[in-house]
Amino acid sequence: MEYYECKVRYQREIGEGKLQKQSDTYLIEAVSFGDAEERVLIEVKPFVFMGQEIEMRSIRKVVYNEVLHNPQGHFWFKAKVVLTTVDESEGKEKKIKTNILVQETDLEAAYKAVNKLMKSSITDYEITNVQITGIVDVISLVKNVEAE
Repeated sequence: MEYYECKVRYQREIGEGKLQKQSDTYLIEAVSFGDAEERVLIEVKPFVFMGQEIEMRSIRKVVYNEVLHNPQGHFWFKAKVVLTTVDESEGKEKKIKTNILVQETDLEAAYKAVNKLMKSSITDYEITNVQITGIVDVISLVKNVEAE
């Protein structure tokens, strides 16, 4: 499976019949661009004001090597991690970049969650960046048992 970042724009009711344009970004686990588009439209449809259209702004394939769900987390953070391994045939260090998406309450908690995950790794690692994303939700193909 692959991940697709889908940006959608729609109008939703904010109260007393007033409409507001809203843009949201979803991370969809899907088998293709078409599958991702279909799944994000199904996800957003309940929020769209009756009779209004959903505008698909963009869909792009993204790579996350790990997605850490935390039901208490309100934000999604992207962590960049560099793994250091030794290429035994050449005797040189090799650096491998990896991206981890983590749902947490704040930046510090996101950093700690990534660090906790990486401590179980047998390779040396360095967390080079942790930043908040615009992702409002991650839709997996298989329901995450931990999130329930």
